[in-house]
Amino acid sequence: MWGLIQEWPTEFRLLALIAVAIVSTAIGLLIVRRLRPADELRRGHDVVGYTFSVVSVIYGVMLGFVLSTIWGQYSHTDEVAQQEGISLRNLYRNSYMLPATNQVAIRVSLIAYAHAVADDEWKTLRHRQYSQVAQDALQRMWCSYYAVAPTTEAHKLWLAESITTLNEIAKLRGMRILAAEQSVSWLMWVLLLAGGAITCGFMYAFGVERFRAHLLMTASVAALILLILLIIYELDNPFWGDPHIDPSAFLRFIKAYPTPE
Repeated sequence: MWGLIQEWPTEFRLLALIAVAIVSTAIGLLIVRRLRPADELRRGHDVVGYTFSVVSVIYGVMLGFVLSTIWGQYSHTDEVAQQEGISLRNLYRNSYMLPATNQVAIRVSLIAYAHAVADDEWKTLRHRQYSQVAQDALQRMWCSYYAVAPTTEAHKLWLAESITTLNEIAKLRGMRILAAEQSVSWLMWVLLLAGGAITCGFMYAFGVERFRAHLLMTASVAALILLILLIIYELDNPFWGDPHIDPSAFLRFIKAYPTPE
């Protein structure tokens, strides 16, 4: 069921979230109003107002901290993916300084790796998994450099530089995969959801005379919290949802170097 919801356009998910907030809030308010009239609720406004301000501040700080942390991780992962594509370009250019007998094989392996990442691994990253196709392509890149037998000092220098860059690509790929596999812990989600439920629950305790006004205020708080939680959830998997990190760095490489010539 959740997998089907994940395939919905972002606009539909947002509308569904707002609808859930309004409907659940309306049902909750109707139940509370039936059990406790507004006049009775107004008697505890002083205590409820003070407690609500403390709870809302604590929850707001926690929510902001998690959102800021997740956004920082998302931005860092995007930088990692871009740097991986740049390093791939550097390897391609460096290949022209290696022995002529190895140049084409190296460039073929670089292009194959870019295709494997853009066409296959980006799909598996959505499910927090790495691609065996991309792993095999990376291994073939290594093998193409293993076959290099430098005959001049210049060849040795450029080969050493290329190996360093290749190690950097392997490191960046590992960081990219790790970012896809990591997620917010279940305990943190429990705290976020429980804090949101408690914060919204305090809204029921205010004795607002007009039901529509009370519903509007409570539903607005619930919808805002749900939207922030949705953003946290989507940023928690940087390769899925909206926004998400795309393989633009690798696509630009493929466009710039479509053939190994």
